[in-house]
Amino acid sequence: MFELLQAYQLNIMLALSSICAVVGIFSLITKSLPRKRKLAIADMEFSAAILLYNDRLAYMFHGDISNKGYWLVRISNFLVFFMTISVLHAFNLYLSDLCRNEIGLSKPPVRLKIVEVIVGIGWALVIISQFTGIYYTFDETNAYQRGPGFLICYAIPFIALFIQLSVVIQFFTRMSLYISIPVLLFTVIPMVASIFQALYYGVSFTNMSIVGMGVVLYVFAIMEMNEKLAKAQKQELDAARSLVDSVLRSYEQTAEVFAKAIDARDKFTRGHSKRVAEYSMDIAQALGMSESQSHEVYCSALLHDIGKIEIPDTVISRHEHLSAAEEELIRKHAEAGGKILSEVNEIPFLSVAAKTHHERYDGKGYPEGIRGEAIPIIGRIVAVANAYDEMTSFKFDRPPFAQGRVRDEFVKGAGTRFDPKIADIMVDMIDRDAEYMMRESEEENIEAADRNNLAKVKRMHFDNYKELVSDGIRIEHEYIKIKFESCPDAGFDKRMAIPSIILFDSFDRCVHRNARNIKNVHYFEYAEVWLDGHYITTAARNLKIDITNKTYVNTDADKEAADWQTYEIEAVSFKDHVKLTIDSRSIHAKVTVALPDSTRYVFLGVTGEHCSIRNASVKEIGRTADKDDIERIAPEVDYFERKCGDLPNVEVDGYRETSSLGIPVEDGMRLFFHTQSLPTARLVHHCAYILLYTSDDGTVNGRNYSEFACIRLDGDDATNEGKADNTLSIRKNEDFAGWDSWKERNLKGLDYIVNFYRKRNCIFFDTENSGIAIECRSVVPADCDNVYVAITGNLCAISDIRIK
Repeated sequence: MFELLQAYQLNIMLALSSICAVVGIFSLITKSLPRKRKLAIADMEFSAAILLYNDRLAYMFHGDISNKGYWLVRISNFLVFFMTISVLHAFNLYLSDLCRNEIGLSKPPVRLKIVEVIVGIGWALVIISQFTGIYYTFDETNAYQRGPGFLICYAIPFIALFIQLSVVIQFFTRMSLYISIPVLLFTVIPMVASIFQALYYGVSFTNMSIVGMGVVLYVFAIMEMNEKLAKAQKQELDAARSLVDSVLRSYEQTAEVFAKAIDARDKFTRGHSKRVAEYSMDIAQALGMSESQSHEVYCSALLHDIGKIEIPDTVISRHEHLSAAEEELIRKHAEAGGKILSEVNEIPFLSVAAKTHHERYDGKGYPEGIRGEAIPIIGRIVAVANAYDEMTSFKFDRPPFAQGRVRDEFVKGAGTRFDPKIADIMVDMIDRDAEYMMRESEEENIEAADRNNLAKVKRMHFDNYKELVSDGIRIEHEYIKIKFESCPDAGFDKRMAIPSIILFDSFDRCVHRNARNIKNVHYFEYAEVWLDGHYITTAARNLKIDITNKTYVNTDADKEAADWQTYEIEAVSFKDHVKLTIDSRSIHAKVTVALPDSTRYVFLGVTGEHCSIRNASVKEIGRTADKDDIERIAPEVDYFERKCGDLPNVEVDGYRETSSLGIPVEDGMRLFFHTQSLPTARLVHHCAYILLYTSDDGTVNGRNYSEFACIRLDGDDATNEGKADNTLSIRKNEDFAGWDSWKERNLKGLDYIVNFYRKRNCIFFDTENSGIAIECRSVVPADCDNVYVAITGNLCAISDIRIK
């Protein structure tokens, strides 16, 4: 290796010196480096180029006794020794600039000033050596000979590099990677090379290493500045995006303020614009609109009623039926809103919802009576969202419509009042909203929705019994713990002025006493349990309570808080049974309640009489109930009027909660079964579904499960992320007597026959009942051999399943 370097070192020196010269020029013209740093790098590169070029000349004219050789050997060796010190001087300037601008020091360390002194001494000794021969001399053949003090010329750069290395090590972690690595190499590599230079004469290790590290230093400096530039560009882009987001937020906040101001003119419209905007955005996303398009729909919907500012308060807030003239005045808000927002030229989509949200798909709307897809898509979306919120909000003369009625309105209005595609999306949103949460949650003010939320309020006070009840807390298979303190009102019997629990079911999770509301929200009460152990059963089939009395001693330490009693209630349900555990300082009670069936929800509300509660909390405790956790006090309800056929009967208590066993689909197969909606079923989609799928073991949701089609027997598509190309055809014939009749027939029970045909990866099935004829063609993936069919549904019993 040593011989190879000796043989090619002149070429290597020429290449490196040329590179250094070019890099020096680049350093001067670059604009990405700070001025002092680029001058230091340029100084370093030009010094290194002169150093290495003259080192090459020194080797070339070594022993040349000509007059030219005489002078070139002396000049080149002088410049080699002088420029070696100059390179270190330039590196010292580079480090000083780093200390100020990268590391953040007010001034460079004193050690770097010491290096400048050493550099000055080094330059002086090089000049002195020309007259004394302390570093080197030349013999009669004009050959270079080491002088008696030649080690000094290595010691000076070595000492300077060592001091510089100490600075680099001290501040290493405060420099970026692109700076710390090359400066460390610049100080270490030449020192190692100096040791080799002192031991092996003939190859210029030190000079070549210094030059090489100088080039590396420049490359890394450029890389570091490029990274800074990239970060700066990213920060500028982030700042621009942040500014845009800030402007959008400011716009939304301003629009919401306007919307709230408009809605606040009537307590029955508070929160209306915000809800319509949110429903509209959900619909836009379901239609496949982009995020920016969905946001445009949201912004336009938020101000859809802005035209009402031109309508007098006396008309807006009137809680009696309007006259024909007043109704005509109300109708003008659409045109007025369009004109107001059309003045915002920079946001042309803003006025669309205001102007067109009362247009109808059949052309019978207002203000212009346009029809079909001539109505802008934003207008068609907001028309559906606005109608939905109107039906699901409290009005002066009625509570929200029952969810089933709302769904029926959109089914009936598809293609006439509403865009059928958007109406179908709303129907699907309703079907997925099993607990009817997509609605106005308070009669007076949407912002007061949490006033009776036991998990959020600080205090509740109860006067007359059941006059105020907390919002219902749903009891499921997960154990929940409810904790609060209670105190009787002064002057009332402490034995009577206590909290109680109401177990119930309703669409809106609220307890109702008004007959009309009970009907509309399907309120159903199971039992009432006072926290002293007394109880009343209403619709519950049975209730069992075990009470253990406790002895409580009132000490002086808690005398002041003696009237406040802490209650802890654990609640859980499994199928048609509920278990409550009540703990207080006076009793421990275990309550078991048998519900009418397992198809209903059960909510727990807290009420009382002449007492207050405070510090309430509701939390899950991380346990799940099974059949052994709750004592069965009533037999399990069986809705099956028929025995099992080829497959076991199935009761589906919730949306696709369970299903029949899977059956491999074969060409010409016929599937027979009986289905009956459960007594709690009240919606069209509470029926049986036909499910096509594949899985490794043939079970629904088994390993490698893929769904192809899920078709409800009312004709709607309930496929979830289907992996097949489906074509669904629905036809109503003369036997169809309307959806109310269809639901009644399902409650009584229907027999179905489903015919299957299969040609390779194309599967076709059809069925007909109660005037609804369904045909579905599914093209499954070509590599799927095993396709299965199962029967599932929502709130239905499926029995007598037979295959032919």
